[in-house]
Amino acid sequence: MSEKTFHKAQTIRDKAVGCPSIVEAVQFHGVKITKNDALVKEVSELYRSKNLDELVHNSHLAARHLQEVGLMDHAVALIDTAPNSTQGYVVNFLVREPKSFTAGVKAGVSTNGDADVSLNAGKQSVGGRGEAISTQYTYTVKGDHCFNISALKPFLGWQKYSNVSATLYRSLAHMPWNQSDVDENAAILAYNGQLWDQKLLHQVKLNAIWRTLRATRDAAFSVREQAGHTLKFSLENAVAVDTRDRPILASRGILARFAQEYAGVFGDASFVKNTLDLQAAAPLPLGFILAASFQAKHLKGLGEREVHILDRCYLGGQQDIRGFGLNTIGVKADNSCLGGGASLAGVVHLYRPLIPPNMLFAHAFLASGSVASIHAKNVVQQLQDTQRVSAGFATQATVTRDYCRSM
Repeated sequence: MSEKTFHKAQTIRDKAVGCPSIVEAVQFHGVKITKNDALVKEVSELYRSKNLDELVHNSHLAARHLQEVGLMDHAVALIDTAPNSTQGYVVNFLVREPKSFTAGVKAGVSTNGDADVSLNAGKQSVGGRGEAISTQYTYTVKGDHCFNISALKPFLGWQKYSNVSATLYRSLAHMPWNQSDVDENAAILAYNGQLWDQKLLHQVKLNAIWRTLRATRDAAFSVREQAGHTLKFSLENAVAVDTRDRPILASRGILARFAQEYAGVFGDASFVKNTLDLQAAAPLPLGFILAASFQAKHLKGLGEREVHILDRCYLGGQQDIRGFGLNTIGVKADNSCLGGGASLAGVVHLYRPLIPPNMLFAHAFLASGSVASIHAKNVVQQLQDTQRVSAGFATQATVTRDYCRSM
């Protein structure tokens, strides 16, 4: 009996548009814990393929989706002719399931610019249907701590990119911009999905956060009077369009995101916050990348209760207006920044990859932004009158070191 020769599906794509196809079987090789009903949901569309070219394309999509939803670590689709049939085909998926357990250590830089070390552990496809459980502990060199544990359940089906998740976390952090410390204990339920033929990203989050603000001796009275315990229950809804090639230092594409947070049904917090984020990037000659971003926030308190200092709008730091201390732009009392009720920030970047090209970049920027007081009578006028501008040139690295072990 002659040995069969398999070819990757991609090698014959676009070469058999006029060749009709009938899928007689879909087989998986390497499956041990993944449930059969999960696999059926993922590949059912293959049986509707009308020609060989469409079958090749759909098989490639199915293999990629198996990995993206967490069912498999690796998947390759191979197509073979069915015995005793001129138009029948058998699709074979060679797969590797996730490891039983993963653990690792990662060293990097936090969003606040502090060096940190993270210990993480988790398991993918816990019940054989893509479920994931993970836990992480992070410690920064400045003494901040954060521990979280989360569980995620994807909705399976042909090209479905939606899931629900639950997260519990505890965070202890110092806030130098207002000379205080904050402890947070939170439970978060989230839904992530897609709308409008998968072109629009959609997220809904339900937050329950118990916060403790501890003002230091150097904090202004405006901070001290808000110290103590507060509860925040809020609902967040966000829609976005994202065509960027990567989320950090994108070389092309756009991001448009609008989010709204409502708090006030339960707890101490009562406000509505609207946030608009716009980003765009495009390649230039000689390897340069031009990028721009714009962010606008508006916060409105509900009822007679003043918006808590932890919920206000802040600007400053490498995430928005470089050259200023983290969250230090806006209304101040003594040496404490009190945040505001609205903010605007715009930045233009020019990047040039260095060596190695995907890890080190030369970076020039021009940024401008302002924060309006929470009690401002004319928000637009105050945003115009309090503009802050910064410009500079720097070398930026995007490297982290990750040490993982699978068992």
